[in-house]
Amino acid sequence: MDFIKLTNLQDKSTIFVNPAFIGHLYEVAATHSYGQVNKGPHTVVGTTCHNNGGFRVTETAKQIFDKIEKLRISKL
Repeated sequence: MDFIKLTNLQDKSTIFVNPAFIGHLYEVAATHSYGQVNKGPHTVVGTTCHNNGGFRVTETAKQIFDKIEKLRISKL
């Protein structure tokens, strides 16, 4: 089983995700309320094996795809 390492947006902890189980991912712009930034720009990564709405991570979609590609190439 192979995993990619991602960074949790909230507390900067490490999340390991098996790319085979990524069901969706999308980038979110910074959210604001009352003139303050609640959350900076981030990416939501949803998995097919858990219905929690996804993990909010600091990496961009491009960075995630690059990690998946690097993992794929290392297996050749």
